[in-house]
Amino acid sequence: MSINERLVHSILRTLAALAIMSAVFTGQAAAQGAGQTTSTITPGHWTATPFVGVAFSGDLDSGTGAFGIAGGYVWDPRVSFEAEFSALPSSENSGVVEVDSSVWNLTANILYHFAGRDWIPYAVGGVGFGHSSVDLDDANLPDSFDDSSNEFVANIGGGVERLIRNNVGFRGDFRYMFGGDLVPDYWRLTAGITFGLRR
Repeated sequence: MSINERLVHSILRTLAALAIMSAVFTGQAAAQGAGQTTSTITPGHWTATPFVGVAFSGDLDSGTGAFGIAGGYVWDPRVSFEAEFSALPSSENSGVVEVDSSVWNLTANILYHFAGRDWIPYAVGGVGFGHSSVDLDDANLPDSFDDSSNEFVANIGGGVERLIRNNVGFRGDFRYMFGGDLVPDYWRLTAGITFGLRR
C-alpha cells in the first residue's frame, strides 16, 4: 500500500470513528440531568497538562513509555482546544524488518466534555505531524533505505477529568494514534495534571 493510500485510509478511519463517537456521546449528553459539571477548569483560562504513560499494540511489538505536554484554551464549559507534543523515546516496530525507533508527534486537538459529577468524561480527536527515526542494524538492508519519516498523523479517544482543587485537575486519557510509513500506529494510555493558568 502506498503512502498516499495509507494516509487516505487513516483519515477515513478517523472521520468514521469521530462520527460514531459524536452520535453516541451526543445522545448521552442530552440525557444527563441539569446541575452537573462539564469542566474542571474555568472557561476562558489557558491550560498546561504534562502527562506520562504507556504506548502499546498497533505497530509496536512491546509496550514502551510515553510522555508529553499539552497546552490549550478552555473555550466554554464543554469545548477545549489543545496543542500537544508527545514522544515515545524508544519503541520496537513490527513489520518485515523489526527496528528500534524513537517517535514524536505534534498535534492540534479538540476536547468535548460531557456532563458528570466528580469524574467528567470527554471525547478527543485531532490531527498533526509525526516524526520517527530508526536505528538500523540489519546489514541486509540497502543503503538507500530511509531511516527517518515525517508523516501526517491523527488521534481519537477519550478520558476522564477530576477536579483536585481550584483550576487544577487530574486527567486520565486513552487514545489511538494513527501514523504512517515509519511513524507507528499505537494505543496510548496516559495520566496527567491539568493546570489552569491566568487569563
